[in-house]
Formats: sequence, C-alpha cells, structure tokens
Amino acid sequence: MTLPALDALACPNCGQALDQADRRLSCRSGHSFDLAKQGYAPLLAPGSNATTGDTADQVAAREEFLSAGFYDPLLTAVAEASLTDAPGVVIEPGCGTGHYLAAALAAAPGREGIGLDTSKYALRRCAKRQLLQAETDEPRRAAGTQARLAAVLADAWNRLPVRDGAAAAVLNVFAPRNADELARVLHPRGALVVLTPRLDHLRELVDALDLLSVDPAKPQRTADQLGSVFEAERADEISYSIGLGHEDVRRLVGMGPSARHHGPAELDAAVAALPERIDVTVAATVARWRRKG
Repeated sequence: MTLPALDALACPNCGQALDQADRRLSCRSGHSFDLAKQGYAPLLAPGSNATTGDTADQVAAREEFLSAGFYDPLLTAVAEASLTDAPGVVIEPGCGTGHYLAAALAAAPGREGIGLDTSKYALRRCAKRQLLQAETDEPRRAAGTQARLAAVLADAWNRLPVRDGAAAAVLNVFAPRNADELARVLHPRGALVVLTPRLDHLRELVDALDLLSVDPAKPQRTADQLGSVFEAERADEISYSIGLGHEDVRRLVGMGPSARHHGPAELDAAVAALPERIDVTVAATVARWRRKG
C-alpha cells in the first residue's frame, strides 16, 4: 500500500522526491529507506538526534490522558485554526501519537497528513491511529490512519523530509519550533497553528508536585522566534477547569517533561497527598500565523 502524502515527502539526504516500491522509499540519487514494520517511515536527516524522543511510558501516559478528553477544547481549537484553502498536506513536527494531527485531518476530509517525531514509541501509535469521525460530536473511530496519515521518523531541529511549500497547514503543539523550516515547508497561503501554555496552565499542580512551570518570557520568546519569517493573524486564549483523580494526575505528569524529573515513588507520594479529586486549570493560547511576503 502506498504511503499517504508521498508526494509531499522528500529525501532527507538530498531533498529529491521519493518514490515507493513495496515497503521501500527511494529517490533518484539512490538513497533508500525501508518502512518500519510498525508502519512509520525512517527519514532522519544526517546528523539528526533520534534519542531525545518520548519514552514508552510517556507515550502511554499521553495516549491515556488525551483519550479521556481533558484537552478536547484545545484539540477542537487547533483543528479549526488549521483550516485553510491553500493546497497541500497538514504536517506536525513533534507530533507524538498524532492526536492533534488526526483531529485536524478529521476537520478537513480531503487532506492528507504527515506526523514527524523522534520517538519510535510515539510513531508506532501514530501509524496505527484511526481518525476521529468528523460528522459527529461523539469521538468514534473512522477510516484507518493508513488512508490519510503518514508517520515519519524525523528530527524537527534539522531539515524536515518535506518538500518546499507542500503544507497547507503546520501544527506546532506544545513543542519546540524551527521557524525557518516551518516557513520553508508551508505554502504561501498556508497557516501555522501554534499551541502554547499560558502562565497559569496547571497552576494547582505546579507547586503541589514541583512541576516545571511556564517561563514568563515564553510568549515574547515565541514571538521573537517566529517574527522574522511569520506574521500573526490571530490568537485565541482558552481557559477552563478539569476535575482530575489521582490516576489522571499521574498520567498528566507522566506524559510531559516533568516525568523526567520525578521518580515513580516520589511522584506517587506527592500525588497521594493531593485531594482525591482536584480541579486543575487548563490555560493555553492557540495562535495562527502566516508566512511573510
């Protein structure tokens, strides 16, 4: 079966178009890449670091937490902001399990998507993901990922294995960003959608569990990173409260960067000291940017 969005992909070594024969991708220069048995395409650029991705435990925690619907308002806002009349695919560098990318594709039935990540554990889930049905308010399973979503092993800090201007929309969800690369792959009429946490995001847990907090300089730093090649179109602030039990809190902490700073025993003790159910603030900004020029 042909890999989705193949026309938008490029050889990570030379940038040429890729063709597919059975389970092998290759370019005219002779570079070739065998699809992993789990379904993703290994397209790391030379010199890329493939050891910094999320662990299997982090990926499992993220999938369980996001599937419970706690971040659905963010999911909906990102999907709506990604809609555009530009031609091309939807891509997400740092896609994780593909949760947000799948929602964007469900909102745009004619699009194909490319999820890129350095975590093989996340890509295995992304490659198997089934898209949410777009016609109903109730999340239910629809056509398989293989129909419209390609999972790709790639490092967002290096040149992406995506052709110039191939993306109608680029998603940047709670992830680092390489502004020049995002601008390169985005169509001139396309949209860059950036989801970032606000200062009060998860504030009830930050102090209680000694989690990593949002840097007050982050909004300005993001604007500075993007401002040289993008112009802001709009920014929507989203804030609401979620009720979490102890297991939900463990998953929330376990899926993020704070998981690398807390041992299981330490986290269990801290969570046990919390009320059995705690209201937690979700606060984020969904911003839409366009390419300059």
